[in-house]
Amino acid sequence: MATKKSETAPTALQQNYAWTAVDDYDVRTYMLPTLEDKAKRDALIAEHRQHPRGAATQPGEAPPLHSRVLRMVVDKVRMVPQAGKHTIVETEPWKEYAIGILPGQRGGAVKITKERYNTREDAEHAIFKKRLRALCAQYGIRM
Repeated sequence: MATKKSETAPTALQQNYAWTAVDDYDVRTYMLPTLEDKAKRDALIAEHRQHPRGAATQPGEAPPLHSRVLRMVVDKVRMVPQAGKHTIVETEPWKEYAIGILPGQRGGAVKITKERYNTREDAEHAIFKKRLRALCAQYGIRM
């Protein structure tokens, strides 16, 4: 008897196996050595705190870019699925920023949490720490 298509296991292509395998390799090879070491992880968080959105270039100076590991971590934590993803909601223009949680579907309502910040940078850093905590938990690292 032939198996219905809906009953067969998804293929590696349908599961996007190649991308997820390379992504996991990159995390384990390039990021985990820093994230597993508390002192290195704290230094990474402090680096992000200093310039959560990068920094402005000053005349005659090289741009203050994030370190290689921080760039990789920021890219990784920004690539989470939309459902449940944290975002910044400007509740008072230029004065107050809240953390919102995306619904994951077009037209859905963003749930706004009670967290409030005076600057976009503070809100950006708070989201970074939430996403970093989730990434670490995914790899069995307690923060």
